[in-house]
Amino acid sequence: MEAFFSAFQAFMSQLGATVGLPIIIFVFGLVLGAKPGRAFRAAITIGVAFIGINLVVGLMWGTLGGAAQAIVDYTGTNLDVIDVGWPSAAAIAFGTQVGSFIIPVALVVNIVMLAVGLTMTLNVDIWNFWHFAFLGSMVVVATGNLLLGLVAAGVFAALMLFMADWTAKSVQKFFNLPGISIPHGFSTAMVIPTIALNWVIDRIPGLKNW
Repeated sequence: MEAFFSAFQAFMSQLGATVGLPIIIFVFGLVLGAKPGRAFRAAITIGVAFIGINLVVGLMWGTLGGAAQAIVDYTGTNLDVIDVGWPSAAAIAFGTQVGSFIIPVALVVNIVMLAVGLTMTLNVDIWNFWHFAFLGSMVVVATGNLLLGLVAAGVFAALMLFMADWTAKSVQKFFNLPGISIPHGFSTAMVIPTIALNWVIDRIPGLKNW
């Protein structure tokens, strides 16, 4: 199994995320019954988006890198890291070993959970599967084990489906959008600490009425 993962990852690495991810999207579209033309357009859109992200990140680094270094030199601080936001994080996550597998892994987890009745959510936000890939990649870096990283990514995807089901009624009521839920990796993960914080605020006189 490890040999298969290594061979597939090497193949996807040679293609690069800009080519590999559109291929996965195209195949996924066909599996779901989309016409070849529509699936191809979706795949091309993903590829163009990756090229655009890489261009923007490259331009930002080229423009801001010098300014950041100048600030470091002038102030004598050691803060020479630039936060370029989620687009670069997404590109990095999809370009990793786990990123090569995350779409089929997350979809299989979702389909199995739907089949056995563990969730009512179908996660079609494929672009944001990078959240799961990012966490899984961190596990790979920490352990050196690709299979363990994929398991971690799958568990993260499953937990977000549970959280999406748990918050679905509140989300639907607040946004007045029936039939939706939010399995977004980084937003939904904040639900539990937010509920705990809200519980504390509700018990502080004066502050609870703001």
